[in-house]
Amino acid sequence: MEQPSQLSYEQQVQRLNNLGIKMDEDHPERDIQVLASIGYYKLKEFAMPFNKDSNVSIHFENLSFKNLLTRYYQDKNLRIEILHAIESIEVKLRTVFAYTLGNRFGAFGYLKFSNWCDRNKSKFKIEKRQYYFKRDVLKKVRKSRLPDLTYKKNLTDDNFLTVWLVTDALTFGDVLSLLEIMSKNNLQRISHQFDCSPNELLSWLGCLNLVRNVCCHNSDLLDFDFKTKPIIPNTYKSFIYKNQKHYSNKIAVSVFILMQLMKSVNAKYSFLRIEKSFSSVIKHSDHLAQQLGFSDHNAISKIRINS
Repeated sequence: MEQPSQLSYEQQVQRLNNLGIKMDEDHPERDIQVLASIGYYKLKEFAMPFNKDSNVSIHFENLSFKNLLTRYYQDKNLRIEILHAIESIEVKLRTVFAYTLGNRFGAFGYLKFSNWCDRNKSKFKIEKRQYYFKRDVLKKVRKSRLPDLTYKKNLTDDNFLTVWLVTDALTFGDVLSLLEIMSKNNLQRISHQFDCSPNELLSWLGCLNLVRNVCCHNSDLLDFDFKTKPIIPNTYKSFIYKNQKHYSNKIAVSVFILMQLMKSVNAKYSFLRIEKSFSSVIKHSDHLAQQLGFSDHNAISKIRINS
């Protein structure tokens, strides 16, 4: 099989041009330098929503190199700003999770999953989860530099942390996986702190966990599709694109979920930078707005400060 050959940066720019991306003829050297910094395939990834041919052949329409760069850099800005907002929600989630279990079952009651898990779930699966959870927690404790580890009262004889300390060692995904096996009563106590139902909380946190992972791995956030559609907050349904039957499963959904949850964390949190990034990409185009899951370009203006 013939192997692909290395193309020069000039040839890579020409390849993008041949695929339909309009280059800046007045500044060819600048385009070459930008491509050399970002990479051919990363730029091509951000251009794919403009591909008008089949998956086999590629031809981009109505896309200039300048607008492609805007998509790339604004996606980067979005990832930074959205990750910052998710972190605020994650901090409160950890605090509420620890307080709920600590208040009901004491400092170390969380270690016995049967205390707080849904008893309708398989006992074998719960015990299995408990085993692997404890194993992973001990590994994290050994790597932890928390100053409170020096106090023996914060540890069991087997070196397990109190529930209030262990949450700092858990990832967003770890906490979410524990919520998914929690009893309805305990989950209700936590969802109440976010002013939503247990089903909404699990759906919204699952959505944000995916978005968080995309942000952390520098992937294309603007064009991300949710395979499992999250529950859309009623307050924002009119701002989500909907075809004849179904609401969009694009990035707009996660932004409004983020805004909904933020109301119970910091009601004055500003989403203005996120709004500006979307505005730079959409440029008053309803078509581009709907590609991202918004009802139209005016829906972008709702992403500012929670009311």
